[in-house]
Amino acid sequence: MIALVNPRSANWGFRVPNSILTLGAFLEERYEYEIIDENLGTNAGYKIAKLVQKGIKYIGITVMPALQLRRAYAISKEIKERFPTVTIIWGGYFPSLHPATVLNSGIVDYVLKGHAENSFIELIDLLESKPEAKKLNEIAGLSYIMEGKIFHNKKAEPIIPDIIPRLPYHKVDVEKYLSVANTYLGPRTIGYHSSVGCPFLCGFCAVAGIYKGKWIGRSAELTAGDIIFLKNKYNIGAVEFHDNNFFVAEKRVYDFAKAVNGLGLGWWGEARPDTVMKFSDDTWQMMADAGCKMIFYGAETSNDDLLKLMHKGGTQNAQTLIDLAEKSKQFGIVPELSFVLGNPTNNVTGDIAIDLKFIKQIKKINPASEIVLYTYSPVNFEDSEISIAAKMKGFDYPKTLEEWVSPKWQNFDLRKNPLTPWLKPHHFKMIRNFDKVLNAYYPSNSDLKIRGWKRSLLKLMGGWRYRAGFYNAPYEIMLTQRFLKYRQPEVEGFAFEN
Repeated sequence: MIALVNPRSANWGFRVPNSILTLGAFLEERYEYEIIDENLGTNAGYKIAKLVQKGIKYIGITVMPALQLRRAYAISKEIKERFPTVTIIWGGYFPSLHPATVLNSGIVDYVLKGHAENSFIELIDLLESKPEAKKLNEIAGLSYIMEGKIFHNKKAEPIIPDIIPRLPYHKVDVEKYLSVANTYLGPRTIGYHSSVGCPFLCGFCAVAGIYKGKWIGRSAELTAGDIIFLKNKYNIGAVEFHDNNFFVAEKRVYDFAKAVNGLGLGWWGEARPDTVMKFSDDTWQMMADAGCKMIFYGAETSNDDLLKLMHKGGTQNAQTLIDLAEKSKQFGIVPELSFVLGNPTNNVTGDIAIDLKFIKQIKKINPASEIVLYTYSPVNFEDSEISIAAKMKGFDYPKTLEEWVSPKWQNFDLRKNPLTPWLKPHHFKMIRNFDKVLNAYYPSNSDLKIRGWKRSLLKLMGGWRYRAGFYNAPYEIMLTQRFLKYRQPEVEGFAFEN
């Protein structure tokens, strides 16, 4: 028996755990398994301990950085100490980027890198001594320790999304996820993956580090079929496409939108600005008619030289973002623009100031634009110029898993406190203060509680500061936002960059 564990990953806004449901879809007819999702309030360590008595021998844990990494570490450490014969297998973004660090911890037996659903089954077949089992060194995407030495097998190729069976939603209580998922997009919002990877090689992005420029999409027909199924069976009201880049292929987007037009669903996905700006007006109109309410974009910066340093690729520049703001306003689709500030340059303060001024220009063109501010944090992508620049300025990763989960590093991969030597306290204040004023004068539509007098109060508090360009010490705004329990727009985790 196998336990598939989704450690707690969010304080709010959690969704159906698609990653382990996808793995479950391939296990369905081969092995008995149970899904444990801590986001529903379950203590995974306690639940696993109970299941060990029923014969669980293998634990597969999906691990994103930050909060989920800390919980995955705690769960694995507890289980390994109490039940040393149970096999613990980690997969997901963090172990895919740092497999040696994970294995050296002594609490994880195997790491599967990338999309390794078939590799997981092959590993269980081997551990169960199935006659058809592959040898350990033949399992793609596997990292393991043998005789004190770490081995990394060849890369596992991503599974073609069209061959993924419909997810085994019967293994989880879908209603529990939908009942708490009312968003700007609509009620009963569900998460869905329709593609893997991204065709670009941005030097700051974990997706590029794992997929190396590969993108494969599930067909528009199958994607729409799944969404229609979810609508009919669970009465969903909205969909968040958690693809790393949903909008790669215009025809696929158009065909999907056409297929779901009339269902009354709101939906959201992630895109590159230069890709979507090449879409025809017909496609934009079809997306709007079919319920596309918001698109998340990796705007990154208005500095073209910095875009080159980031290996952003494509044709994106500052003018692209201005055109995007205008186009989005024309079709009523909110652009959610993510900026990465504090890059390893020789003029950090000046670069930040330029981008903050540019953001005000974007808001003037399209006030509905949502702005998400991050500070640059390096990823394990050795070939990029920006990663090399970060190391030259003194950055280095933790050497142990224990250090990764320490309070000092807990916000690293949320881009909130990246511990980068070139960023000083006044840089963080500069970004934070602007962010507070911006989110007062332009309260986010994504916080459904901020309506009426609450919205008016915030705008009043932030108005004079925003117009005057005076952002220092906005304590009155911070107190008001705390009083109103205002939630700024952000995307948890580091995977959502395009």
